[in-house]
Amino acid sequence: MVGTFGTFAMFSLYPTKNMTSGEGGMVSCADPETARRVRLLRNQGMERQYANELVGLNNRMTDIHAAIGRVQLAKVDAWTQTRQANAAYLDAHLEGVVVPPVANGAVHVYHQYTIRVQGTDRDRFVKALKEEHQVGSGVYYPIPNHRLESLAHFAPELHLPQTEAAAAEVVSLPVHPSLSEADLERIVTGVNACAKAGA
Repeated sequence: MVGTFGTFAMFSLYPTKNMTSGEGGMVSCADPETARRVRLLRNQGMERQYANELVGLNNRMTDIHAAIGRVQLAKVDAWTQTRQANAAYLDAHLEGVVVPPVANGAVHVYHQYTIRVQGTDRDRFVKALKEEHQVGSGVYYPIPNHRLESLAHFAPELHLPQTEAAAAEVVSLPVHPSLSEADLERIVTGVNACAKAGA
C-alpha cells in the first residue's frame, strides 16, 4: 500500500480528500531517523522548547485535527470500497467518454473519477451537465503546468501536445461515498446525454 514503501510518504488531509483531518497532512516513514527529522521540521526545528537543531516550520497539527483524522482513518477503508463500487458502476454505464484507466496490478482509490471528453467542447459539456442534469463536476486542472504564468518562463518553448489535450478534455465526476443509486443513475444519464449531443 502507498505509505508502506520508500523512505517516506506524504498524505494530504484537505477536506475534499478521501479522508480528512480538517486540514493539514501526515507523513509515514519506517526509519526512526527520518521520522525524527520530520518531527523536527514540523516543529520549528526543535524537540525541546527553544533548542532549535535546524531551521524548521510551524506545521504542527492541532489535537482537534488529529482526533478528526484518527476517526476518519478508521473509516477510510469502507469509504474507499464504496468509491470503488461507485466507479465500477460508472465504468460499466458511461458511454462516449474515456473512463479512468487502472494499471494492471494497481488498485485505484478514486479520490477523483476523471473522464476525458474527446472531440467535445469540455466547458460546454460541464455547463450542460450542471444546467440540464443537475450533475456537478470539477476540472483539475484546466491549465497545464508549463503554461502557468508562474512556471512558463522555465520552459518558454516547451510544447507538450498530449498534456495540453488532456488539460482541455478532463472532467471529474462525483464518486464520493455518499452517492445514492439515484445519484449514480442521474450522473450516467447526464454524461451519456451530453456526450451524445456533443455538448
